[in-house]
Amino acid sequence: MTRYFLVVAASLLPLCSFGQTKTQPATEQLESQLTAEICQDFDKLNAAKPFVQLSQEEAMSTLQQSMMQVMMRHPDEVEQLLKASGSTTQAAMQDLGQRVAVKLVADCPAAMPLFMRLTNQPATAATAPPDLTVTAAERPLLEKMARSMCADLSTVTTPAQLASQPLQQKLHLIQQAKQRVLKTYAKEISSQYGPEILTDPARQNALGAKVGLLAGDHCASFADAFGTK
Repeated sequence: MTRYFLVVAASLLPLCSFGQTKTQPATEQLESQLTAEICQDFDKLNAAKPFVQLSQEEAMSTLQQSMMQVMMRHPDEVEQLLKASGSTTQAAMQDLGQRVAVKLVADCPAAMPLFMRLTNQPATAATAPPDLTVTAAERPLLEKMARSMCADLSTVTTPAQLASQPLQQKLHLIQQAKQRVLKTYAKEISSQYGPEILTDPARQNALGAKVGLLAGDHCASFADAFGTK
């Protein structure tokens, strides 16, 4: 499961950005509670109308409405969190929403098809894991990229340090490492897959998933660290 989480992190993170602010225990507790309640809401909504049938617009509306409805059940706690952030209300709400979204991806099975629909990927993609088949032709490049990602991570953190980080910080680190690796190998990626991949988020996500899978083999200690906390 830790290796698959690394795949998900590497493939879905280009969809949004995550801040580096380390949350306090009380904040993490509230975010976990919000995540659990939103997930329960997702389960009910998904049972009424499967998320795989939603349009991109419907998926966005579902996510926004569910988040806001759950937050409105905890007005005092949310208001206190927003005031303590030191940011504008809009910025603080955006940060909170992003952190909760990260937890939903990691902890709520019903959230995955919804987030897949947000990327406008077809229902078949939302109901099955990404195709992680690595062909013989692409393996040399992907192996090199995976080793490079492991080396990149080792320059900014250690497995022990990573294991102690909150989830959003872990995801931020893997996002940054993947972006640096993609930039480093942009010419080789273009040569291997065609220049169109550099402007195709869906294909980049699939590429990131494969790199994440192989990175789990090359630096298992980092992959294990993602499964903690």
